[in-house]
Amino acid sequence: MDEEILARLITFTDDVVLCIVLNDGRKMITNGKKILAGKIEGELASFILKESKEFLKDKKVGVKKFKDYNIYFERIDINKFLKTIGSEFVKNAITVNELLKLIENNENIIIVDVRSPREYKNETIPGAINIPLFLDEEHALIGKVYKEEGKDKAIDLGIEIFKKRLIRILNEAKKLDKNKLIVVFCARGGMRSQIMALILQLLGFNVKRLIGGFKAYKHAKDKIKN
Repeated sequence: MDEEILARLITFTDDVVLCIVLNDGRKMITNGKKILAGKIEGELASFILKESKEFLKDKKVGVKKFKDYNIYFERIDINKFLKTIGSEFVKNAITVNELLKLIENNENIIIVDVRSPREYKNETIPGAINIPLFLDEEHALIGKVYKEEGKDKAIDLGIEIFKKRLIRILNEAKKLDKNKLIVVFCARGGMRSQIMALILQLLGFNVKRLIGGFKAYKHAKDKIKN
């Protein structure tokens, strides 16, 4: 599964339909009402939106034909999917629904936002503390390198910065209570939270990483409001 589709899937809380145009490999995700991810347009997109509703109700998998196109439809059980990718990305993972239940039940947890201070200050999960993997200037520089020189160069830079800042991160992490469950998150549940989860595990903490990161949390909360 390509990174764009995967990145979007991990932010959803309800079942969706993955659609693949078998003729050329184009993909889209829909909830039967609108296109949530993908670049299919026009009559083909309208046809897919209409037909996908059938798969959200009854069918799990199927192929339908529209003009010269053969389209593969598959309903994605989001809860099962998140559990699956959670075990692939990091052994101890938690879904946004599971986190919301812990918060609702006032469980003894510490929520750690590993994004930059600027991101944290702008908006975060209520009650979260900030242990940034990268500071504001560092995060901005990595983003700039990513745009101008590509992903590999940005990763290399991130590693170099991380090595220099490891002592700061360790000193902040060691202040956490080892008797509590630690839930870490970044923007999308990617590299930053994976690295922090690994550090905390090595320090002996009981830690879980939020699948989908802050974007998944915000999506879930916005849905509750509506």
